[in-house]
Order: sequence, then structure tokens, then C-alpha cells
Amino acid sequence: MTRLRKWSWGILPVYNGFAHVERVRGWQLVSFLIDVGQMPKASVCSISGRTDRVQYHSENYYDWHPYALNQSIHLTLHQRFKSPDRWRRIVDQYAVTGEEWFARLSMAPVDLAGQLRAQHGDQIADVFNRVPLPSGIQVPRHQVYRIEGESA
Repeated sequence: MTRLRKWSWGILPVYNGFAHVERVRGWQLVSFLIDVGQMPKASVCSISGRTDRVQYHSENYYDWHPYALNQSIHLTLHQRFKSPDRWRRIVDQYAVTGEEWFARLSMAPVDLAGQLRAQHGDQIADVFNRVPLPSGIQVPRHQVYRIEGESA
């Protein structure tokens, strides 16, 4: 059975209303899908087309369809609330129609997680229970990231 990757970095700030634990679980799920061959490794930045230092980025950690981004664009995207001019330069450089996913991102923090829980119920947060997997592939639930004191 394929193991879930273990989070070994610091605490992530809230992003789009998703708390640290939700973001780590989203990362674990995407990594697991890559490890079991259900998703390709990130290879081409969906904004710039660059192929160096590409990693996945999620706007919605309750979903398993992240965007591949070059690391520097990824960091600028996350810093857009504090440094909007840097982000606007990227959008201006790469957007063609203005309807691209990255061109439509809010320039102010939003609570997408709260909106999704209100619309679909708290069970939406259990991404490991909802992800469609082929038969024979099972998530090692005992390895899902938990905060200290949280029950399985």
C-alpha cells in the first residue's frame, strides 16, 4: 500500500478560508494521487508555460484538481494581497482574455472554504472520503495528517 507523504514543514497560514490542516490534507491527497499514478507530476506552469521548478497550487483544498505553477509565480500568487502590484504584473504579462483562472482571482482574501461548507455541509472537508479512486487503491487513513489531540 502506498503511504501518504508526511508533512514536515511549519504551520501554513489560512488561505481562501482553508486552515493549515485542510491545506496539508489537500497536499497529501494530491501527492498520493501522483504517487499511485492517478495524476501526473506538475511539469508545465499553467500561467507562464515554464517547465522549471513547477509545483501544484490549490485554490480549493476540498478539490483534487490543482494548477501547475512555476515556484516564483506560485509564491507571488500567495503574496498578492500584500504585494498586489507584483501579481498584477504577472496577470498583465500572461492573461490573454482576462477570463483565465488566475486573472479572475480576488485581490482581497475570501472564505471559499466557509462558502463550500455552507453549501455542501462539513463532509466536503473529508477529501479522502470523496476522491474517486480505482478499485484496489486505498488511502491509508491512519496516515492522514492530524493536529495534536484530533481523533482519527
